[in-house]
Amino acid sequence: MRSLNSILQPVRKVVYVAVVSMFALQVVVVFAQVIWRFVFNDPFSWSEELARYLQVWIVLLAASVCINEGSHLAVDYLVHYLPFRQRKNLALLVAILMMVFVAVLIVAGTKMMLTARSQTSPALNVSMSAIYLVFPVAGALMWLESLNVFLKTLSVHNQADLESVHSAGAVGKSTS
Repeated sequence: MRSLNSILQPVRKVVYVAVVSMFALQVVVVFAQVIWRFVFNDPFSWSEELARYLQVWIVLLAASVCINEGSHLAVDYLVHYLPFRQRKNLALLVAILMMVFVAVLIVAGTKMMLTARSQTSPALNVSMSAIYLVFPVAGALMWLESLNVFLKTLSVHNQADLESVHSAGAVGKSTS
């Protein structure tokens, strides 16, 4: 578990920088598009497409960050009333289901990426495979983070440790 976490730590830093950089680029592109459209009456033909693809990359890469930090939206009101053993088992089940879902995302995304090899985006003229590459890349990151959460939860032996794992990046922070 520690080796997985030590491998993921530098990867997380790269993901943070990538997400922030893409978001900054998206803000600049959208702002420039608004200025050129309404001030100069000459909109860019490529800005909306770039903003859309950046948004997809941002959301999917940030999902792995959310898994690590336990910040995905969760309805966990009833979970607080469960005894420790049931809470732990539920947390393990959630992590397993996340890994299964993300595995499906990786497989389907890879198929989509390979199918779209010959297609290019209309305005940017970029290979759609480059756009769809986000599914296996972000999927692999999400799968590894889910595995990390599973291993952390598996090693917990008391209620206080389970709470600290949840708040430090396991199944989800309390939203109630």
